[in-house]
Amino acid sequence: MNRTIASKPQIFLLHYAGGDRNSFRPLIEELKSQFQIEAPELPGRGDRMSDSPLKDKKEAIADILEQIKRIRQKEVPYLIYGHSMGAILGFEICHAMEKESDAPVHFVATGYPGPGIKDTPPIAHLPKADFFAEVRKLGGISDEVMQYEELLDFFEPVLRGDFGLLENKSNQTPDIKIQTPVYAIMGKSEKYALNIRNWANYTEGTFECQIVNGNHFFINQNFNYLSQIIKNLMNAAMAK
Repeated sequence: MNRTIASKPQIFLLHYAGGDRNSFRPLIEELKSQFQIEAPELPGRGDRMSDSPLKDKKEAIADILEQIKRIRQKEVPYLIYGHSMGAILGFEICHAMEKESDAPVHFVATGYPGPGIKDTPPIAHLPKADFFAEVRKLGGISDEVMQYEELLDFFEPVLRGDFGLLENKSNQTPDIKIQTPVYAIMGKSEKYALNIRNWANYTEGTFECQIVNGNHFFINQNFNYLSQIIKNLMNAAMAK
């Protein structure tokens, strides 16, 4: 039995700002029969609730890299998928894994048009009401949650921490390209959706993209679609 499990390819899911491993529960359910699903979490949430949130992107990348290397089984192929912050971090994680001579077969990036495009004013420093108004515009907080002050109090520290580590000016994306093929997807109503082909500038591998109906959190209505994309990419890579 263990031999069967160990032979499955691995999928690493990288969560968005304010998210944790449970953010991808529907996707995990769709993929777990065919793959070993790993969902690294940053400190301050989920199973790492007692740890202090990180404030620097380099620390966040190092933290996730350490988790990936600890559970990576080099005898099987693997894919990295990240949404929004997960895609931002995932790009540099792919580059780091390439330098380890253990590149993923594919990088799937959603909710992010690649480096050098987004020019969004920082929000991590805003007063509480203004901060959550901006988060709500992304579709990340439901109207129902907005009505409960205690829920907002619960989510506020980790959300501010995640936005802060991305907005820190010392965290600029290095001028790099990855060898890993990229498949990018964005929601049609996302501000930078039409810039999605920018990703082609950051990979030496193949590049494909899709724009689908929805906002920044289009993934919540498209987990079946996402799982099929991932299955197709992994099957194609393994058939080579």
